[in-house]
Amino acid sequence: MSEINKQNENEKKDNVTESQKGKTNENLETNKFQIATLGNFVLTAFVVIIIGTGALTYYLIHTAKDDYDKQYNEIVSNLPENKTENEAEVDSIANIIDSAITEVTNQTSSNTTVTDGSDKKLMNESLVVLYNGLILDTSKMDEVTLQYIDSTSEQSDKYVITYYSYENYRKKDSSLGILSSQVYDGLAKIDDVGKIAISEDYEAIPRSVKVVNTVPTIVSDNNPLISDYDSVKTLIADLDGNGTDEYILILTNKKTGFSKITAIDSKGAKIADLASIEKSKWKKDTNTEYYLSISNIEIIDVDNDGIMEIVLEIPHATGNPTISLLKYNNGKLQGKTDIECSLLVEE
Repeated sequence: MSEINKQNENEKKDNVTESQKGKTNENLETNKFQIATLGNFVLTAFVVIIIGTGALTYYLIHTAKDDYDKQYNEIVSNLPENKTENEAEVDSIANIIDSAITEVTNQTSSNTTVTDGSDKKLMNESLVVLYNGLILDTSKMDEVTLQYIDSTSEQSDKYVITYYSYENYRKKDSSLGILSSQVYDGLAKIDDVGKIAISEDYEAIPRSVKVVNTVPTIVSDNNPLISDYDSVKTLIADLDGNGTDEYILILTNKKTGFSKITAIDSKGAKIADLASIEKSKWKKDTNTEYYLSISNIEIIDVDNDGIMEIVLEIPHATGNPTISLLKYNNGKLQGKTDIECSLLVEE
């Protein structure tokens, strides 16, 4: 009996051992499965982070939303199609990436202003333009009054900066503007600058301006009355950069004492008469003749949008002239036209 009992006890021990081994193996398999699942999630999250970071870096380098959209769509298309229990964590990572890119986009948009579809121009709100040392408002195409600088204001120092000067349809030089002594009580101008002075160094004359003492054939063929004028100067320039020239004519009839400035398009058709003055509007207290001349007009990009404006000086009997700003683009002329100039003193 003793041998039989011992044999039974050994069999029980063997059964217990086998049972324990089975449970141990089951636990190991369970742990392996859990580790594998966790590893897959960590790997998926790591891959998503790497891919998302790459997309963000690419966007920041190129600063283009379209490029980001393309890259982001590629990222999304490469993600697993089947949802897992860890989908919330994966979506959270994607949302963090998207939020970061949106913030960068908003910051970039707030710092720049797109102008007229130009691929090279970014408008700076601090752009300062001077005409004969006085402030020229270039925010709208219209007849504008030149402004003095309030020399008593703390803000007056912002005009004492380096200017890039232009005269006679070309860049002249760069120089430090100097606040003049008071012209009127508390009012001053900027000295040591050219006729037109701009606070930023960009291509203010992006295309050449040619001056001739004749009338181009395409203009004379379509405007026969030009032959009535005994003095003609023609400015030839591609104002809007579309590859064709426009023409600005300064016409004088010394027999009648009439002069005017006219804009002609690339096909020779008149766009508009810009300004004129007749003999009856000259000063009456002098025998000096006055005709509108080439000195009354500049062609220059004063608002940094790639289109050259017509800057027309309108004389007055006393005080400073006013400036008429005109922009010709895509066959349309913005600004005031048919201005009748007068040197008569108002009574």
